[in-house]
Amino acid sequence: MMDWKGHKCVSCHKMFEQGDDIVVCPECGAPYHRACYTAEGRCVFSAKHGGEFEYIPPEAKPDVNAGGPVCPVCRTQNPPDALFCERCGQPIRPGMEPPDVPEHRPHYASPEQNGTDAFRNGQYAPDTVMTQLHLAKEYDGIATQDWMTYIGNSAPYYLYQFQRMNESGRKTSFCWSALLVPEYYFFYRKMWGWGMLAFAVSLIVSVPMILVLASMMGAPWAAGISVSALNFFTGACGLLNWGTRIAACLFAFYLFRQNAAKKMRAMREAAADEDGYHAVLGRKGGPSVTVTVLVAVLTVLASIALCLWAGPERLQMLIYG
Repeated sequence: MMDWKGHKCVSCHKMFEQGDDIVVCPECGAPYHRACYTAEGRCVFSAKHGGEFEYIPPEAKPDVNAGGPVCPVCRTQNPPDALFCERCGQPIRPGMEPPDVPEHRPHYASPEQNGTDAFRNGQYAPDTVMTQLHLAKEYDGIATQDWMTYIGNSAPYYLYQFQRMNESGRKTSFCWSALLVPEYYFFYRKMWGWGMLAFAVSLIVSVPMILVLASMMGAPWAAGISVSALNFFTGACGLLNWGTRIAACLFAFYLFRQNAAKKMRAMREAAADEDGYHAVLGRKGGPSVTVTVLVAVLTVLASIALCLWAGPERLQMLIYG
C-alpha cells in the first residue's frame, strides 16, 4: 500500500498526515481524506474515467512551512511567502503571529459584529480589520485557495461578499462598478455573455439620443419621427437603462460566482492533475484589462464615426444654433 504522507488530498488540497483516514478512487487511484471523498460524492476526475486516465501523484514534498506565518483564524502554519492561508484563505502577512486569544474561541468577530465597515469606498480595510475576516473552507464545493488563485488581487473582497451571501441566504449584494458601467465590469471579469448583453443594452438606450441629434442636425431620415413617439421611446430606454444598471449592481457578485464556479469545474475536469489544474487557474483567472480597453476604444471610435458622419457643418449648427 502506498504511503501518502507528504502528498495532498485532491479535494481539499491539504497534506496527508500520519494517522489520516485515506481512501483512493477505485477507478483512477486519486487519494482523498475519507470525509472529503464522502463530501464530493464522486471522484473529481470522474469525467476522465473509462479511458486510460490514471492519477499520477506528484513527488512528495517536504515540510516547507517551518517558520512560516500562522493563520490568525484557523492557526494553520503556512509557507514563509504565503499571502493567504492555505487552509481557510484568510489574508495573512509573512512573519505575523496569531493573537493571544483562548484556543476555544470559535473565530474572530465579523466586521458587522464589530460595527466596522470591512471595505471603505471599494478599498480593503486596514489590516486590523482584515485579520478578523472569517472565510469558509470552500464556496460552492471549490476550495477557498482555488478561488483566491482564480479571482486574483480582489479575492478577499469577493470572498467576503460570498461569505455574506452564505450567511444571509440572499443572492444580492452591492457593486458600484456594475452600477456605473455594467458592460465594462462584466468584460473586466471575463463574463463575456453578460458583457455582450449589457453592451447591447447600452447601445439600445443610446438610440433616442442619436435620433434627437439627427433630427436637430436636419437628417432627412429623421424628419418623419414624431415628438411624442420620440419622448415615449426616450422614457422607455431610460427605464431600461436604470433597470439594467440596478439589476447588475445587485446581482454582479452572484453572477460572477456562478460563472467562475462553472469555469473552474470545467478546468478541473480538463486538467490532467492538480498541478495542471492550478496552473490553468492562474493563467485563465483574474481580470481582463485587454478586452475592457478594447471595448472602450471601440466605443470611442464609434462616437468619432458618428461625428464624422454628421459633418462639421451640422455639428456647428447643433452647437451654435
